[in-house]
Amino acid sequence: MQRFGLLLACLVVGIVAGCSSGRPKTYQVSGTVTMKGQPVDGATVVFVPPDGSSNQAATGITDASGHFKLSTFTSDDGAQEGEYRIKVSKFNVKKPTKEEQDRYISMEEERKMQFGDDKPAVPAKNLLPPKYNDDANSGLTCTVKRGANTVELKLD
Repeated sequence: MQRFGLLLACLVVGIVAGCSSGRPKTYQVSGTVTMKGQPVDGATVVFVPPDGSSNQAATGITDASGHFKLSTFTSDDGAQEGEYRIKVSKFNVKKPTKEEQDRYISMEEERKMQFGDDKPAVPAKNLLPPKYNDDANSGLTCTVKRGANTVELKLD
């Protein structure tokens, strides 16, 4: 009977251990993005771990007040502890006018032949200075520590 109790205890411990997420710990990271003192709405913020790091990248999207929360594995779960380089972009995702679409297609005649009647989309345009879409050259960094983290990203 003792063996059965021991076996049952081991089984319960094994199930509980097997049900853990197995994911690395993340910490809340929130912040704001402003450009020339004004909030940036609809920007994508990406925390990029340095080369060789086992950390995952974390991303967030700014709201109308420029506020964002980072997500790594689940919504708003934050980022793993460590150093990050940051990139910020905001792409023009409006539907192109017929003139814009036609102009792009005329430059892509060879592609038009390849895709038949499917017209390629006009490439999206980054509305922020290009340096901010390059984590190596943006000049933006952050160290995520245990606990809640807040960062202000001021773009010029």
